[in-house]
Amino acid sequence: MECNTGDGIKRKNCKKAKPKQERIYVMRKNLSRTLGAAVACCLVATALLVTGVPGPSQAASHREAPLLAMDPTVDSTDFFAFRSYEQGREGFVTMIADYIPGELPPAGPNYYQLDTTALYEIKIDNTGDGVEDITYQFRFTNKIVNPDIVLDMSAPNKVLTGKGGIGIASLDDPDYNIMQSYSVTRVEKGKSKVLADGLLVPPANIGVRTTPNYEALAKQAVYSLPGGGRVFVGPRDDPFFIDLGSIFDTLNLRSITRTGGYDYLAGLNVHSIALEVPIKDLTRDGKVPTDSTDAKAVIGAWTTASRGTTSVIRSQGDNMNSEMKQVSRLGNPLVNEVVIPLKLKDAFSGLSPKDDAVAAPFVLDVQLAHLMQAVFKIDIPPAPRKDLVAIFATGIPAGAVPGAPSYNTFLSDGKPHEMLRLNVAIPPTAFDKQNNLGLLGGDVAGFPNGRRVGDDVTDIALRAVAGGTPFTPDTNKAPNNELGDGVDHNDVPYLPNFPYVGLPHSGRQ
Repeated sequence: MECNTGDGIKRKNCKKAKPKQERIYVMRKNLSRTLGAAVACCLVATALLVTGVPGPSQAASHREAPLLAMDPTVDSTDFFAFRSYEQGREGFVTMIADYIPGELPPAGPNYYQLDTTALYEIKIDNTGDGVEDITYQFRFTNKIVNPDIVLDMSAPNKVLTGKGGIGIASLDDPDYNIMQSYSVTRVEKGKSKVLADGLLVPPANIGVRTTPNYEALAKQAVYSLPGGGRVFVGPRDDPFFIDLGSIFDTLNLRSITRTGGYDYLAGLNVHSIALEVPIKDLTRDGKVPTDSTDAKAVIGAWTTASRGTTSVIRSQGDNMNSEMKQVSRLGNPLVNEVVIPLKLKDAFSGLSPKDDAVAAPFVLDVQLAHLMQAVFKIDIPPAPRKDLVAIFATGIPAGAVPGAPSYNTFLSDGKPHEMLRLNVAIPPTAFDKQNNLGLLGGDVAGFPNGRRVGDDVTDIALRAVAGGTPFTPDTNKAPNNELGDGVDHNDVPYLPNFPYVGLPHSGRQ
């Protein structure tokens, strides 16, 4: 007996395979059961390991979990949150969630787009309990201009109908054959308010004939929001820089300083969801704090992506989903990749920060630190690593940083909640004055006080894990406090203005 498994190939004696999305959900459901069992035992371990504030779990980035590696449109590569440093916009916070790792610029005919079946969110906790108090939701819809043409995004509709030349000159140009639009919704205290709808995502930077003035085209996609905020969604250069191949070759770095490495993400693009919001719209009391030691000055933020457990696919990409289930999460960079064990990586992607005590043992005694000790022949701080708890899980309390007594990112109810913390009372550093080592470089407006697009979080994380920070004075010495992956800058210039991430690479070099 022959059957078709859904991939177009007839086979004998087989059962029809479930759709990919359903298979992925079933796998995640099984993993969530595994995590549920793990939570109980790990919470007990946490209580024994730490008094006061237990250790954290952390977020993820490029292809950090097995299931996300198969589902790139909901894989968040990076998350940023910082006081806007564009001149005249200092009263705002910018948050950027990047998705779809490893976008190849010449990806025609089917160019990358965000998923119309997924829900993308940016979440803010301003009380420290690991539960979002404010959420911004992004939903996407596709419209096909001409379904009878062979090309998708870059169809020469104007030429074929005698109504113009080749090229996409505007976001509503007929040659932009698969137009993607989106809505922005703010959710607070259970009430939803649609801030904007029908906003257009620019096409890919296809090439000089099809998108001859891409910079101008992308600027059309910067929209104003009620209250003075702004939003942009679209393809951008991947702003992250790292010698990825060397790091995952068991820390076989070409250089353990700041230069001499190879940026494996050079030449690749991502999709950015960039949102700029007035500071007062994010704080717990609706005010703009001026005292950085004030508990109300610190917010925590992260991004998530969710999928429906089942879906009915209609024409024109109009899909109806059932209850949404979180499948991706990112706050701080790199941590699901290098801290969370393999058996929990996928389950962690669906976890809320309020449940982060499950990962405490893995942060209190970081495997990466022991590997660095073996490879680099360095001394490392002994477990438990309460310095990493402060940096990533609870925030750094005022008075803990030598020479910066008012530095404060503490936001916690006494439990670990992994999220990117930002003190909105600390003024931004001008674009041309920033030090991309953030706090370790004397720039208190950078990571781990939020994260700007240019902050070198790889070098910062290597030094933190090795104990090369002021929080571990015995190991805060060379080479621990000089470690790097050999890559200290991006391949494309960042922008001094919103949306800050550089223009995407062209598909026609």
